[in-house]
Amino acid sequence: MRRLRMSNIKVMHLDDAQIYEDSSVISRRLVRREHGSENMSFNISTLQEGYNDQNCVYPDHDEIVYILSGKAELTIDGETQVISKGAAFYIPRKNSYGYKVIEGPNDMVVVFTPAKV
Repeated sequence: MRRLRMSNIKVMHLDDAQIYEDSSVISRRLVRREHGSENMSFNISTLQEGYNDQNCVYPDHDEIVYILSGKAELTIDGETQVISKGAAFYIPRKNSYGYKVIEGPNDMVVVFTPAKV
């Protein structure tokens, strides 16, 4: 008799996301450690026009961002470039960058590794 393994594969839906919200950010947290993912987190985030954080840094996580809409100024090592729909960037842990939304809303896919709590 062949024994079947239980799958660790999970399907998540945007409607079921854990939501973090403040005056300029909505983060829909679809995949986190609480869902069984130890190695990565997956968010769909919306930043409002005017959002400005010139010291984004994650000491314990690598970050990948893919831009779905809007325009932003991305500042890395003192150099600023305008990014928009279709752009992606990777920031290794412990590296800081600046991010300012100049045309919003700015929708993005954000992946962290290892998974955030």
